[in-house]
Amino acid sequence: MTYPSKRTTPYNPGRQLVDGSDMNNIFDAFQSSQQLNPAGAVSQAAATAINGAQIEILAGAAASSVLLPPSYPGAEINILNNSSNSQQVYGSGADVVQSSTTAFAAAATGVPLVTLRAAKYFCIKTGFWQVVKTDGT
Repeated sequence: MTYPSKRTTPYNPGRQLVDGSDMNNIFDAFQSSQQLNPAGAVSQAAATAINGAQIEILAGAAASSVLLPPSYPGAEINILNNSSNSQQVYGSGADVVQSSTTAFAAAATGVPLVTLRAAKYFCIKTGFWQVVKTDGT
């Protein structure tokens, strides 16, 4: 199942059951996975699109990159770089990605994810991806 491109439909107030399709969408968003072999250049335009919540980069060229889906509050992507090369991670469109504890990288710049490391990218505010990496940075 693919990662949703936007949040699920808001619920109507009142006494009713949650629609099963909405529950399936929520489950799919958290359980979707993808294995990638990114190719191409290190640029936002050439980056391999991510279409899952749990991502494993199996192999990637020394000059390759991945593209996060469009941001929306509550979105979360976990990436494991299991390749032998560092990968550049870009936000989609004008979305920016946290590059340090005090700054965000420009949309066309992206941030590196070194080999054999994992990172959690999460969105609290539209347009901004926060990141927590396993190496503590």
